Amino acid sequence: MEIFLIWTIVAVACGAVAASKDRTFFGWFILGFLFSFIALIVVACLPSRRRGVAPPSPNSHVKCLDCAELVLREARVCKHCNCRLVPQAV
Repeated sequence: MEIFLIWTIVAVACGAVAASKDRTFFGWFILGFLFSFIALIVVACLPSRRRGVAPPSPNSHVKCLDCAELVLREARVCKHCNCRLVPQAV
C-alpha cells in the first residue's frame, strides 16, 4: 500500500514540475504514474517553454487602427490584418 502512495506522490510531483515549465500537468502526471522516477528526472531536465519575450507595453507596442490588435511599434504592416501602419517614434 505504501508503494502505491509513493508512486502517486511521484506522479503528482512530476505533473507539478511539468506545469511549472509550461507543460501539461495531466500528461506528465500519467507519464509519472507509468514510469515513476524516470519521468520525474526527464521532466526536471527539460527546458521551460517560456520565452524571454516581455509582455506588450505602451513603449514597445501600439494598437492597429483597423483590427485593434497589438503590434510592434516599429512594424510597417499589421501581422493580424495586413493593414499598412505608420511606424511611430518612441
